[in-house]
Amino acid sequence: MGTKTYDSATDMITFSRASGGTALSKISYGNNLVTNGTFDTDLSGWTTDTEWVYSNGKASLPANAQSNRSLSSTKAYVKVGKTYRVRFDASTSVGTPVNTSLKIRIWGNDNGTGSFLYNGNYILTGSNEIFLSPTANGYMSFDNVLFNSFDKFIDNVSIEEVLFGQSDGTLLQWNHSNNEPRIEYDATGAVKGLLIEEARTNIAKYSEDFTHSYWKAYNAVTPTGNVAVAPDGNLTADRIAAKNASTNNGAFTNDDVPTGGCVSVFAKADTVDWLGFGQAGSCWAYFDLANGVTGNKSTTVGYTSITAYPNGWYLCQAWGITNSWSRVLFSPKPTEGNGDPWSNVTNAIGDSVFLWGAQMEAGAFPTSYIPTAHATATRARDLAQIPTSAFGYNNDKGSLVIDVLTPVADQIMALAYFNTSTYINSRSLWKSNSAITAAGTYYVRATHDGATTKFALTQQTQAEYTKLGLSYGNNEKAVRDGGTVGSGTSRYPNPTRLILGGRDDSHQSQCWIKSIQYYPRQLTDTQLQELTT
Repeated sequence: MGTKTYDSATDMITFSRASGGTALSKISYGNNLVTNGTFDTDLSGWTTDTEWVYSNGKASLPANAQSNRSLSSTKAYVKVGKTYRVRFDASTSVGTPVNTSLKIRIWGNDNGTGSFLYNGNYILTGSNEIFLSPTANGYMSFDNVLFNSFDKFIDNVSIEEVLFGQSDGTLLQWNHSNNEPRIEYDATGAVKGLLIEEARTNIAKYSEDFTHSYWKAYNAVTPTGNVAVAPDGNLTADRIAAKNASTNNGAFTNDDVPTGGCVSVFAKADTVDWLGFGQAGSCWAYFDLANGVTGNKSTTVGYTSITAYPNGWYLCQAWGITNSWSRVLFSPKPTEGNGDPWSNVTNAIGDSVFLWGAQMEAGAFPTSYIPTAHATATRARDLAQIPTSAFGYNNDKGSLVIDVLTPVADQIMALAYFNTSTYINSRSLWKSNSAITAAGTYYVRATHDGATTKFALTQQTQAEYTKLGLSYGNNEKAVRDGGTVGSGTSRYPNPTRLILGGRDDSHQSQCWIKSIQYYPRQLTDTQLQELTT
């Protein structure tokens, strides 16, 4: 059937995630789909109910207009499976009203019915930007829902498709919509791969607002809101500054991090270059925001990492915390501390850093940022799978090569899994924990009719890309990074799908899949080694 080459993860992968999910992505926008969104002289390019009128360069809905009066673009046709940026200016004749319920709706879709995309309880005044993922194909419209004793005005309307992965895209920490795959990049613009993660919950309830009373001021720290452009491109980052000369000044919360859990925050240097993590009164991990390296940590912290983001931001993370941190603290520091809670660096008045995107989660390793506002929030698991019928799977002989990045966590992680609906009859590449073999060791497992073949590859020592090759036919074979080829007895599970970064519909790992290759024949040992070097 010939060679099939796919450039996009969406070309053949069936993907689902029942929530949003963030990743550092390249974002750009398509052409404006709206004709005459500025209403310079009339309402041409729009279909209107009788009560929408042209008024002084704007579309206007007079006071006491009937409900469900629609102003619909005749050109802005949107489609399921895409994300759009909708921008418009809104105003009223009486300033800021309440409970007007102006809605954005998709009308005239393929089955002739309307489908709500955005339901606002209040009219949005001023300049607005909303990101929508349509649930039906059709044309965008503004709809009146309730009677109101004032005029509404709409102007400067645009709707553009959000484009991912374009060479001219801007690197932003982007919150992808439900069921939208995340191709992540690093701060240099190099692709990391398709991000696959398990479900997690951020228990930090105001992750982007350090001025909220949820965050307490330890030793009278001064928070200032919305003073710097955050990694998502919005002016939502806050500054925290020491108000007193003290050992520790910072922002902390009364929520606890579970034993063994993770703490993360995006940080940027301001008047000082260091950030301390810990709990109120103590700093147990240090991060250098000038040079992008981690500093000292105490024995209560298993791991720390610092990851560069655009525009001087860093994602600072600590995990493997051996005791429960109560009242988690983020503290600006003039220099590095030694990780001893009784020997912390003393602040000067005004020492400050920028913070955004705090996260506290239970788990063996930190995961991608989950935004919160006034409540905890959960990101659902990613499920990426390819039917074996989509790429000419050969049950008798075949080979699979993947290029994958995984964390150094001591946890079982399924990276590529051929199966049907369970793991009983399957063929897979794993990264193990110490309960199976040496922690971080990759291994191969093939199971059929109760018989299992399993053998180990080499061990991972740091978070890095690794190339894994698997072949089956006369026997099961596998290799990591061009090393020694392992071998075992062949099994024939006859799978119906290939799952990426997971074992089944409910067990996902954390990894970035950079590339996948499948061959409907058993490659030689030398070929496997060459493809994984």
